[in-house]
Amino acid sequence: MRNPLIDNAKGVLIFLVVFGHYLEAIDGWNIPYLGAILSTIYLFHMPAFVFLAGITAKRDRLAARIGNIAIILVVFQMAYVVPLFIADGEWPVGLLQPYWILWFLLSLICWMLLIPLVDKVPYVFAISILIATVGGLFPWDGYQLSAMRTLTFLPFFVGGKLYGHRMIAALQVYGKRRFLAVPIFGVAALLIYSSGLEKSWLYGSLSYAQLGVDGLTGIVIRAAIFILSAASMVAFLACMTSKSGHLSVIGQNSLAVFVLHGFAVNIAHKVIGMNGQLTVLWGLAFAVLAAVMTTLVFAHPVFTTKIRTFAASISRCFERGTGAVGS
Repeated sequence: MRNPLIDNAKGVLIFLVVFGHYLEAIDGWNIPYLGAILSTIYLFHMPAFVFLAGITAKRDRLAARIGNIAIILVVFQMAYVVPLFIADGEWPVGLLQPYWILWFLLSLICWMLLIPLVDKVPYVFAISILIATVGGLFPWDGYQLSAMRTLTFLPFFVGGKLYGHRMIAALQVYGKRRFLAVPIFGVAALLIYSSGLEKSWLYGSLSYAQLGVDGLTGIVIRAAIFILSAASMVAFLACMTSKSGHLSVIGQNSLAVFVLHGFAVNIAHKVIGMNGQLTVLWGLAFAVLAAVMTTLVFAHPVFTTKIRTFAASISRCFERGTGAVGS
């Protein structure tokens, strides 16, 4: 049975994902005030999404679930990169690198593969935090196979799987005191923005060497970000309502919004890039309006149904093919 609070949270978060990408499309990181908005969004929105993914992750039919996500990843990887190759004459990403937003799907597959271990390994949450911080020491290209983001956000998935339902239940019990979350969220956002931290830290996609810091400094910074992100995430979830509504519908169809909105953002980036940088007010107005329209359109259940039906049909074809070979 679906929990409306989780669906509502997903609805807000997917809007913030789209909104943040439109802000980036208009070079929002370099526009006063818009950079502060982006810092606040990136501090908590993906940690919260990963946490909710941990809550909703199930062990039943695990192989089939992973297979469907893998199919969606491959299909949309081709849908994004092939047109760009045709237009520009070169591949936008390497063979082992998910295209832009699709990193989440590959990381989700990796996290789901760990589900059987999460309930069995002692101190697995502490271990996941250790992995997330120490993982940045390895001098690899963090974008390849979405490796660094998989490690960086791992504690949020594990935390959601182990403690998420209890935390959501507690937030629903103490829902009348949600106003207490506002100062926590505000302080965390103020700290992350005033620190002047390079935006790549919030992406969680690079090693410490790529970020230009030594190992100890990197561990301290990543640990501090983890604490602020966790506090912001809890504060955000505490503000969510448990009542079903239009927001719940958006949350239930967040997968379609996620994989499809990149096409609209890419078009906007091209168009705006040909007309110069927008002012703060015009940029904010555009990003809000575009994000609302994009989210509402792609949150229509027909898109989710088509995507899931297509993935399931491809999966059945593989299963029949495998069965035929096996026989």
